[in-house]
Amino acid sequence: MEQYHPIINIIYFGLVIGCSMVFLHPVCLLISIVCAAVYTVILFGREKAVKGFAGVAILMFLTALINPTFSHQGVTELMELPGGNMLTLESIFFGIGAAFMLGSTLLWFRIAGEILTEDKIVYLFGSIFPILGLLLSMILGFIPKIRRKYSEITMCRNNGKKTSFRHHADNISILITWMLEDSVEMGKSMKGRGYGLPGRTRYTVFRFTKRDRRMLLFMVLAGVYVIIGSINGALEWCYYPVTMGAGLGLYSLSVYAMYVMLCACPVFEEFVTIHSRYKL
Repeated sequence: MEQYHPIINIIYFGLVIGCSMVFLHPVCLLISIVCAAVYTVILFGREKAVKGFAGVAILMFLTALINPTFSHQGVTELMELPGGNMLTLESIFFGIGAAFMLGSTLLWFRIAGEILTEDKIVYLFGSIFPILGLLLSMILGFIPKIRRKYSEITMCRNNGKKTSFRHHADNISILITWMLEDSVEMGKSMKGRGYGLPGRTRYTVFRFTKRDRRMLLFMVLAGVYVIIGSINGALEWCYYPVTMGAGLGLYSLSVYAMYVMLCACPVFEEFVTIHSRYKL
């Protein structure tokens, strides 16, 4: 997905993130989080991906735990909680579904943040919304910059000494000061280059190729098919008052298959690329 045109990237992530947040059918949730997890490993490597999975897993666990504690809808009562409210089976199911939705969405956003680089953001929004494009590119670029700068500050100031809370607070204060100065310098630099002025031309390395057109056609067809399937009830699922929804009919299975193809197309692309390189 990294090699595709920025327009393809933004459309793809808009589709998969939107579907991950809207489709609450258990099959769709499972498809989304599995595809996102596999692509995360391919994109970031196993070690870095596992560290990210740990944080996502904690948030998912807290979401699944908190929902049944505060939500008491549903007809299947299991036990009475200390506060007098009832714990219901449906609230547990909804908590698990919400946890999977949160986990898949976070993973897709992490992938999108890696693929939609600063130059792609500026390309996408620079002409229509120059201020927004500059702001988004600065935000995305600040994340790795902040990590590197904080490591530099820590190494320079620690010098083998024991650190305290006051020491870390001073490091963060220095980091914030650097961030403000860097953002001001970047803004002045872009203004000096005439960024956002009417009639300003720009050079870009991005070209919309036949490969991009084929991917765009596939995404449109797959996205339309899945959305129409959802409208027709193939992905219908409700948690309250009774957990129930669309079963595994022939039409539903076709929609699930198309959703798998949509979410997993970057994984397929990576495997095809690796296979072609191996053959060569």
